[in-house]
Amino acid sequence: MSNLLANYIDNFFDDTNYARGLSSYGYRSGTVPALNIREYDDKYTIQLTIPGLDADDVNVEVLDDTLKISYEHDSTEAEKEAGRAIREEYTHYSFSRSILLPNNVNKKSIKPKAKQGVLTITIDKLPETKPERIAVEKED
Repeated sequence: MSNLLANYIDNFFDDTNYARGLSSYGYRSGTVPALNIREYDDKYTIQLTIPGLDADDVNVEVLDDTLKISYEHDSTEAEKEAGRAIREEYTHYSFSRSILLPNNVNKKSIKPKAKQGVLTITIDKLPETKPERIAVEKED
């Protein structure tokens, strides 16, 4: 029930019905890291909590208008051979978050950085394009 409520709240505050902006979608549960999205004059930042995860194993990719952040970990045979398991609750962990990108981003500027358990992704905005006035020619 709490996952349904969290999903409802995520969708309620999602502004994609009103204006095309950054928004995440997909099913969110307790095992999916929380994220923050901020807009500045010249860029967007996305922060995702990844405590204890190896940043080399976090995948950040963009396809069309979607930014996907994912991670997957399976216990290796070496980890399993290191000792006799009495209880295993952490043998496999994965998550995936997808974020719909607005039209005004420079996809080539996406820069993910991990520091102290927080993944920060910076995406520059495209320079604003202003309409160019075209003179109307008069005929006599």
